[in-house]
Amino acid sequence: MKVNKKPCHVIQVFSCSYEYDKKYRSYDSRKDYVTWKGEVSSGTSADGDEVVISRNCFEKVEGVLGDLVILIDNNFHTFEDYLNLLKLNAQRCDDEGQLKQYYEKHLARQRNLIFGSVKLFGQHIEIFKIRFDKEIELFLNWDYWNVGEPRRENFKIAELKEGAPVNILIDGKRDFSLSGRRKRIYLENNYIIEYKGLFNTISVLSENKVFSKKVPDDLKEVDLLKHLR
Repeated sequence: MKVNKKPCHVIQVFSCSYEYDKKYRSYDSRKDYVTWKGEVSSGTSADGDEVVISRNCFEKVEGVLGDLVILIDNNFHTFEDYLNLLKLNAQRCDDEGQLKQYYEKHLARQRNLIFGSVKLFGQHIEIFKIRFDKEIELFLNWDYWNVGEPRRENFKIAELKEGAPVNILIDGKRDFSLSGRRKRIYLENNYIIEYKGLFNTISVLSENKVFSKKVPDDLKEVDLLKHLR
């Protein structure tokens, strides 16, 4: 079923972002758990002139469709990935039934599809804001909870061009939760963002389907890591 009334700009986002405990501050100690995969499973496909969306992915869509579609895919989507994320946070659970429930909640929290409209003042995507003017500009949208300290200016990171994915890496740390002081948590935000172009057809399937997407490896890297201690 076609759901768009006019051509839509499509942006693809891949996320390999995670939190970790202080004992994994050395990248060598965590790299086996956080390396980009060559391909990821997805509820969407963007090939040729058509975006195809699985029914269960469409059921979780955020926003209202104007002329902008944002596809988000996560590097951490298997049960093994979830166990590795727990390990990085020095957490464990010995109840297999509870573990599977937590894993399902982990998947439910992941954003996969955002509808919106092209706006001069910007569209929020994860820790970024994308502004459509003469160029498509990507800005940092800093906040304490999702990026962490140190505070950073919301500067322009890159211009997004069709067929030219950008890999952004930025780290931070957090010492407080909403309920008060807690142990220090480290964050690494690792995103690949690509402008896919203008698509004439946005279709939703009547059934669930899993697609496979290749994670880009020929890309521009913007390294904002401070390697916090």
